[in-house]
Amino acid sequence: MIWLSASKSARSFIWENKKVMFLYWKPVAEEIKLKLKEKVKKYFPEWDKFLAILFFWENYSSKVYVNSKQKYWESIWLRTELYWQDWQQRWRQEVLELINKLNEDNNCVGMIIQLPLPEELKPYQQELLSAISWKKDVDGLWGTLVWKSFFEYLSFVPATPKAVMTLLDYYQLWEVKNKKVAVIGQSTIVWKPLALELIKRGAQIACFDIRNTPEEIKLYTQTADYIFSATWQIQMIDETYLWDKKNQILVDIWYGHKDGKAVWDVNMDRVIDKVLHITPVPWGVGPLTIASLFSNVFDLREQTNTTFSS
Repeated sequence: MIWLSASKSARSFIWENKKVMFLYWKPVAEEIKLKLKEKVKKYFPEWDKFLAILFFWENYSSKVYVNSKQKYWESIWLRTELYWQDWQQRWRQEVLELINKLNEDNNCVGMIIQLPLPEELKPYQQELLSAISWKKDVDGLWGTLVWKSFFEYLSFVPATPKAVMTLLDYYQLWEVKNKKVAVIGQSTIVWKPLALELIKRGAQIACFDIRNTPEEIKLYTQTADYIFSATWQIQMIDETYLWDKKNQILVDIWYGHKDGKAVWDVNMDRVIDKVLHITPVPWGVGPLTIASLFSNVFDLREQTNTTFSS
């Protein structure tokens, strides 16, 4: 896996006259890109290999994300094949046939289904995700790879949790053994695989979701060493979730827009002088997910002895 050498310290920034140690993404992503380019030379020297992106409808946020994936993949000298026609009026069988065709195509080195799906395909989401061969499931959304990793058949972490752990490793904040850790959120894409990775590293972890009251969450987070937030609730995390010793590490995983402005889980203005380290948004975890996603192509290649030959 492309874990990075931990030799850097967090960068200091000024946020509205307050000095804060941001865990900034750019130097981490650049280091990953250099490593990926070397792997491209080793495994895919010809231009005939591609990553398949299945994008089934016109959704602005998803389209921006897909474009970013394409640009990043091409920046490391590989190409993408985008399947993005309007599938809303088509039967799920046609999508399954496409997935099966790509599973058998030796030139296809990985496959991504861009979520969310259109309403017509949402009832079949699990069926479509599970149809992807686990050797090409670089997102790991179906869960087979997470299961194999947890039981140590191989080493695999889905893109967003991998981005989180890579960021911590880069800034020498990787040691979570016996640390008190809170994971707030309910996404199977982020929350569960992140929790599993933290457990593997020996953290004392508590997970919270919509079933928990704010009071229940605060009772734990106020004394936690690490807080990972992926609630998709605008500015939910404020100073009342923290303690005043300023030695906590706060990782904000969600990023969105409201009224044309960037929004996130954490109310930055109210927590900025209460924490030791924090991920800036949108310059923290988000951009690293794409780099982490593509590193999974090579992780699977190396661990499964998959032969991508004509």
